[in-house]
Amino acid sequence: MEGFNWQVFIVQILMIITLFMMIIYLLRESKSIKYQKRFERFALISVNDHEKSFFDYILEKSWVLVHHFRKILERSAFLKKYSEKYEKYITFEEKDIKVGMDYITVKFLSAFTFVFLNIITVMFQYSTFGLIGCLFTFIIGFFVPDIFLTISFKKKRKQIEEDLLKAIIIMNNSFKSGRNIMQAVDIVKNELDGPISDEFKKIYLDMNYGLSIDVVFNRFYERVKLEDAKYITSSLTLLNKTGGNIVRVFSTIEKSFFDKKKLQNEMKSLTAASIFVFRVLIILPFLFSLLIFLMNPDYFDPFFETPYGFLLLLFIIILYIGYVFTVRKVLKVRM
Repeated sequence: MEGFNWQVFIVQILMIITLFMMIIYLLRESKSIKYQKRFERFALISVNDHEKSFFDYILEKSWVLVHHFRKILERSAFLKKYSEKYEKYITFEEKDIKVGMDYITVKFLSAFTFVFLNIITVMFQYSTFGLIGCLFTFIIGFFVPDIFLTISFKKKRKQIEEDLLKAIIIMNNSFKSGRNIMQAVDIVKNELDGPISDEFKKIYLDMNYGLSIDVVFNRFYERVKLEDAKYITSSLTLLNKTGGNIVRVFSTIEKSFFDKKKLQNEMKSLTAASIFVFRVLIILPFLFSLLIFLMNPDYFDPFFETPYGFLLLLFIIILYIGYVFTVRKVLKVRM
């Protein structure tokens, strides 16, 4: 047939099949929930302190789907090796239910979701389906979860850096009262909460497996990549090889961390005004561009309609990125 678009027709068929499979899956899940509620009246169950919210239920079902797809991806040795870098995102409580491959599976599901949304957008625009655009969308969707994981990991690292001094003080006091390092680590993981408690639970577990002190804290450094953790690892490695008084070593570490913390607070107060001005200067170009666009929507058309305008826009973007990185490097104070 002349003028018939086979690409759009194939995409429509695939979308119909996908939607049909999703409807069947939802119907099966709905039926299983009905059966569960029907039999709960005749079953002896423990009293729950809190009921699951709808979001928790969706999240639980999503992880079940992830675990199903993970079994397929685990056959690849390359993906298994690639998933090792995501082990650091798993908390101590999740170590029995999550593995690094789960995050790789989430990345693939995110990529296919982006491709699916792109196909729907193309169909509504009555455009032809492009393989390059589909590949580009797949790559974007594949790396989108990394953005959220990186932001979450940076928050975790910052919290660990804030609480590491507390952990060292508790350990030093434990050593002064005659406790060994296992008992000191156990006290830290019980007394503190948050990411630092999670990391010390992993340290305690590694020590229970028989690993030496320097190896355990080196694994801790590899997970968090903090200079303070590296300093502790180096001190304990030297202590393990040459011997010495662990109380004196941790007293030195505590004093060093306390002085560093004090210096950091002073530097933050001194550079607060400069950082505020820097942030304002970052936002101003976007605000002015938005204001000009609202007053005259055609003002920026030459940037996109002519090759010289496009090159000028690219030069402006590169210059702006260079300015941001340069000023950030100047304002960043390394201890």
